[in-house]
Amino acid sequence: MNAMDFRVLGWVSLVLAVIATSPYWLRTLNQWTVKTRDKRFFNLIKRLRPVHKAAGLMLAVIALVHGYMALNGRIALHTGLLVYVGFFVTVLLGIWHHFAKNRKVFKAHKAMVLISFLLMLLHLIKPWAMGQWFNIW
Repeated sequence: MNAMDFRVLGWVSLVLAVIATSPYWLRTLNQWTVKTRDKRFFNLIKRLRPVHKAAGLMLAVIALVHGYMALNGRIALHTGLLVYVGFFVTVLLGIWHHFAKNRKVFKAHKAMVLISFLLMLLHLIKPWAMGQWFNIW
């Protein structure tokens, strides 16, 4: 594999994150803007729910491989690690909500998604920020 492969996996991870969150942001955008009641739209959201879980699982695996390849097998204090931990906590909260049906846990799950995306934005803009901020390298 060449050096560009980890970058491709990074972009695949971003696409998977967008797909995994699409049932929520499509519904929210509809509530804030279009306000459609078209059954086809709600059927799309219904079909995206199982995709949400599959895309999340694929994201977990592909992001791990992306990080492993990008850092040559090392574990480092890196913004990618923060993103991964953020999405991992998001998944744990989602699983907890799935079994407990707790509204507070679901709100925490959604808040963690936002935090994870903000961390992903940081990772895209300045991947080595952690090392620079904490003067590690």
